[in-house]
Formats: sequence, structure tokens, C-alpha cells
Amino acid sequence: WLKPLGRKRQRKVRVSAPHSNIPAMQIVAPARFLDGVVFAIFLMIVSGFGLFLFGEFHKMVCITEAKNLGMVATVMDKIFPFPNKKWAFNLTHILLFAILIAVMSMAHHPAQEIIKKQVEKDIKEKEKGKASKSD
Repeated sequence: WLKPLGRKRQRKVRVSAPHSNIPAMQIVAPARFLDGVVFAIFLMIVSGFGLFLFGEFHKMVCITEAKNLGMVATVMDKIFPFPNKKWAFNLTHILLFAILIAVMSMAHHPAQEIIKKQVEKDIKEKEKGKASKSD
């Protein structure tokens, strides 16, 4: 019930509601709102810039270098059929691409799991080594 607040003072912190046994949980942390806003703006900029770059690539392949690339330009034009071969995107596309980037960035790469297992294995070996040396 008491949470230390420095060395001299202590204050009471309510762990659960007075009428229930369920611990009080805070679903939204108001102090993290600014972090979320900054991340969202950054993500929107990255998403818009990514779509712009892909649009430039599309223009280069389908319009500028179409004669030199031949079949590649035809295939790309068939995969991404735009009116008059003009790449177009709007805010909806930027939002959807930003969500895709956010979801993909949350996925763990298999290498992360391997590194985590190796670190845990090394820690266990060190603990066993310390335990055997102290005996």
C-alpha cells in the first residue's frame, strides 16, 4: 500500500478500487499522447514520401524509360494500370500505407528471436559457471 517517494516521505497509492478486488488499470497513459502524435506525423511523412518515390519510379519505368526497358515497362503498366499512365495517390492511400508500415514494423524478424535465445543461453551458462565456482 505504501510506495516509497524518496528517502524521507512516503505516500499512499491506491492499488485497487475500494469496493472490488480488481487492480486499478490505466488503459491510456496521457503522458504518452505527445509521443503518439509525433510518431503519427513522422509515419505520415514517411508514408507520403514513400508513395511519392514509388510514383517517380513508376513514371521513370512506364513513361521516361519505357522504350529502353521494353517488356518490363509493359509488365509494370499491366500490374499498376493508371489512367494515362499517371501515378496518383491521395490521403486515403497515405493513411493505408502508414498503417501497413506500422503493422509491418511490429513484426519480429526471426533473427531477433535467435539472438534473444542465444543471450538467454549465455546468461544461464554464466549463472551455472558462477554457481559451480562458488561450490
